[in-house]
Amino acid sequence: MRLLQFLLLFWLFYALVKILRSSFRRRPPRPAPEKTPAGEEMVQDPHCGTYVPRSLAVEQVIKGRTCHFCSEECRDAYRDSH
Repeated sequence: MRLLQFLLLFWLFYALVKILRSSFRRRPPRPAPEKTPAGEEMVQDPHCGTYVPRSLAVEQVIKGRTCHFCSEECRDAYRDSH
């Protein structure tokens, strides 16, 4: 009878440890949205990594490449660092 109790207690401890380990694991980041709910394309700010709808983005051609920024501050910071 004691062996059965020990096995049950061991199994409960094992299940608890397994649940706790899975809750503390780092989940992979969710992929960035490709489009807004309205269907508009999202673009990523190269300075801060924020995604913004293309129509709201601040565009700037830098070194022959069109970049999209979430704000003028990010645009200026990116331009100053490159």
